[in-house]
Amino acid sequence: MNIWETIRLAFDNVRVNKLRSLLTMIGIVFGVAAVVTVVSIGQAGQQSVMDTMSSYKSGYFLIYPDATDTTNYENAMFRINDIKEINKLSSVSHAAVSQFYNLEGKNKLEKVKFSVTATTADIVKMINMNMVAGRYLQAQEVNTRQKVIVIDKEAATKLFGSPEQAIQRKIKFDQGQFKVIGVYDAKKSVLGNIGGEQFFAYIPLEALPTANDGTSSRFDYLEVTAADPTNIEKAIKDLSSLMAERHHVPLSIYQSVTAQENEQMITSTFGIIQLIIGSIAAISLIVGGIGVMNIMLVSVTERTREIGIRKAIGATPNAIRIQFLIESMMLSFIGGVVGILFGLLASYIYSIASGWPYVISIKAIVIAFVFSSSVGVFFGFYPANKASKLHPIDALRYE
Repeated sequence: MNIWETIRLAFDNVRVNKLRSLLTMIGIVFGVAAVVTVVSIGQAGQQSVMDTMSSYKSGYFLIYPDATDTTNYENAMFRINDIKEINKLSSVSHAAVSQFYNLEGKNKLEKVKFSVTATTADIVKMINMNMVAGRYLQAQEVNTRQKVIVIDKEAATKLFGSPEQAIQRKIKFDQGQFKVIGVYDAKKSVLGNIGGEQFFAYIPLEALPTANDGTSSRFDYLEVTAADPTNIEKAIKDLSSLMAERHHVPLSIYQSVTAQENEQMITSTFGIIQLIIGSIAAISLIVGGIGVMNIMLVSVTERTREIGIRKAIGATPNAIRIQFLIESMMLSFIGGVVGILFGLLASYIYSIASGWPYVISIKAIVIAFVFSSSVGVFFGFYPANKASKLHPIDALRYE
C-alpha cells in the first residue's frame, strides 16, 4: 500500500466516525484558535503602538517628577513660567506643560468619555496633528483660558454626525461648556477600547475652573522636543538640571521617557502577555493531544482483527505504524485548520471592536500548524506503535 492509499484510508476512517472525530478535534481547534488569536492581536497591538508613536515628532520626550519622592514632589512640579526659561536652553526646541483629565462630555443626546489634555498652543509643534475640520488652539485662547476644545473625529461623528457639523457646537462637561473649534484624526490608543469607548481632546491649559492662576499652578508633565533628535539625552540632562535649580529639589527626582522608550516598553509588555496567554492556550493543545491518543488507542482496539488480517497478507509493522500515525496526524491537521480559521475570525472581530488594525499573523499560523501537526505525531506514535507490534495470530483470534 502506497502513501496515498494510506492517506485515503485514514481519511475514510475519520469520515466514517464523524462525531467521534469531531469531539476528538475540539481540544485541538480551541487550542490552535487561541494561539492564532493571541499572536494576531498582539501583533495588531504592536502595530497600533507604532502608529501612535508616529504621531510624535522626532526628538519628543516626557519629563516628570517622581511621585514616590513625597518630600520633594510638590516643589518639583512644573509651572507655566518655567517654559520661558526652558526655551532659552539651546538643546530644547519646544516645551509645553500638560495636565491630563478623564471627563464625561455630552450633547443633547449622547454621553461619551474623553481623555482630555489641557495644554498650550505650542503642543501642535511637537506632534503630527492631522486636522480634518476647523483648527487647533491658538495662543490667545490659551492665555485667556477660553472654553474651547479640539476633539478627535470619532467623537465628532458620534456626537454631531460628522467633523464638519461639530465645528462651533458645544460639549457639556461638569466643569462647564466647551465650544468645538477643531477636529483631528487621532491615532488609536494602545489600549484600544479596553475598559470602554474613550475619545481624545485638547483644551487650553487652566481652562477648567479647578486650575489656579498662571504663576502658581503646578503641573505633572512637561512635553518637550529636543533641538537635536539624535542627542535627546543632553536635552533631558539640561532641562532636569534647570528645573532642579529653579525648584530647589534633587536632580534625581526628575524622570523621563522618550517616544522610543515608550514604544519598546509597550511592545515588550505585549510580548510578555502573548507568551503567558499563548502558553495557557498551548495547554488546550496538550489536552487535545491526549484526546487524540485516547481515541487512537480505542481505534487500535476496535480494529485489532483488521490489523491481524493486514499483517497476515503481508503488511509490515512499519506500514501499520504509518497508517495509524497518519490517521492521528489527520485529526490534528483538520483540527488545526479549523482552529486557524476560528482564530482569524476572532482576530477580525476584535479588530472591529477595538479599532486596531486587522493583522493576519503568518507567524501565528505557522506556529499553530507546526504545533498541531507535532501534537498528532507525538500523541499518535504510541497507539500506532502498539498497533504495529500486535502479533498476527493473536489479532486474528481477537473478538
